[in-house]
Amino acid sequence: MQKLIVCLIVSISAVVAAFPFNRSWHESATGVAGTNRAGGGGRYGTGGRTDKGIKCSHCHVKGAGKIGINVTANPAFPTTNGDLKYVPGQRYVITVQMTGEHRGGGGENPGPTNNKNGMAVAIEDGGGKRAGHFISDAGQDSNACPAQNPYPGGTTPSPAGKTTFMYGDCHGVLSLDHQALTQWTFTWDAHLTMFIGMVDGNTDGNSSLEDDTAERAMLLRTGP
Repeated sequence: MQKLIVCLIVSISAVVAAFPFNRSWHESATGVAGTNRAGGGGRYGTGGRTDKGIKCSHCHVKGAGKIGINVTANPAFPTTNGDLKYVPGQRYVITVQMTGEHRGGGGENPGPTNNKNGMAVAIEDGGGKRAGHFISDAGQDSNACPAQNPYPGGTTPSPAGKTTFMYGDCHGVLSLDHQALTQWTFTWDAHLTMFIGMVDGNTDGNSSLEDDTAERAMLLRTGP
């Protein structure tokens, strides 16, 4: 039986300064005093291989350790002997929830604009590559990833009622910069596809004219 090992990596920062702007995720990690604060430099802090093992806790130090993470999927991930599984080809709506919020949510340092929480999710295969593809609840699809930030602010703010978005390389799903978010939703397609291209040639590489071609995409599923 062929299996793909998928790691769901979720990282949440529940502090006022946790990448507070949509641009922060891909903004330069080198901040200049009085000009710009340091951003993520394209590393989302999930701890995954695509983020070079970098975690939120590497920068957000001395946390109280009071918050937690709940992850649910619809349909639910099947379990075998307590291990989470997935069905290749299935589309899952995944919800990530913060529990135990205690800082900007009315506890430490409360205020009307002091409650921007952050979240990023990466789903990787055993080789550290993105597994399947993501669709944020704001509508971005990792298979057609926007290179630029779709919500830079000003006349293009974060869309109301949405919680996640993507841009850059779309190796993970990012949280939007709304106030007081403690729950984020996105869709994951667990599709593994083999792409094949074939050419029926009739010369020794001298000409490609009139060569016949065929292409096929095959969905790979687990099974004997």
